[in-house]
Amino acid sequence: MSSDDLMRQAGARWCEEHNRWECTKRSKRRPGDHCHASAIRGTAVCRNHGGQSTELLKAKGEAITAWSALSGQAVVSHTEAVLGMLQMSWLRAHLYAGLLERQFTDAQDQDADGGPAGLGGGDPELGPGAGLVGHTHGAVKDIGIYVTGEAARALTVLEGQERDRVVRYAKTAHDMGIAEAQVRIAEQTGQQLAEVIRRTADALLLAVVGLVTETAGREGTVGERLAAALDAAVRAAWPGWLSTIVPQQIAAVTAGGEA
Repeated sequence: MSSDDLMRQAGARWCEEHNRWECTKRSKRRPGDHCHASAIRGTAVCRNHGGQSTELLKAKGEAITAWSALSGQAVVSHTEAVLGMLQMSWLRAHLYAGLLERQFTDAQDQDADGGPAGLGGGDPELGPGAGLVGHTHGAVKDIGIYVTGEAARALTVLEGQERDRVVRYAKTAHDMGIAEAQVRIAEQTGQQLAEVIRRTADALLLAVVGLVTETAGREGTVGERLAAALDAAVRAAWPGWLSTIVPQQIAAVTAGGEA
């Protein structure tokens, strides 16, 4: 959202005389006339008519700006939004899974009170599940704190919720046809790349044949016959070279290695 759109949405008044956005209140010194002081960004009043400190008014204006950026014209498409959230949730799921694995491993490595490692970090009743499950507790005045049961640890719940969220976003993307759209884009890109390779190969063939003809032609009649023979040989071998070299190079690039 532009600055003009922001001020227009806030209700400020545009002054043709001063060529700026101005306060909408009436002037105290000129009854009946508009106040011609500059309006604070994101608001429709100046610092004199705001009724609050300039700093507070500016803060309100900035807050309005932030919300206006969300309620104004969209800067991303629905496809980009879903794919962005899917990627974010996917990364979070991997992060939580790694943290959960570390939490589980640490619990197994801790020594229980008076016992060997792997019995739940001081709580042998939980056993191998100590990193995933914890005891819930209650409290009574006469008894004190006591164990009421077991519950999944917070990180376990977070990881599970994020996995479910990834699946929901993936299903949404599938229902919206995003996967099919990406396939079509990939197919178009592949066709364009194939056309680039074909044109490049044709240009290289002409350049090679031209260089052979020019070089051999300097040797007179013998050179011309040699040039003709090389021309025919190169043109005959060229398709085979391409059918071998191009797939090898594509495989090398996609595999991240060298041919």
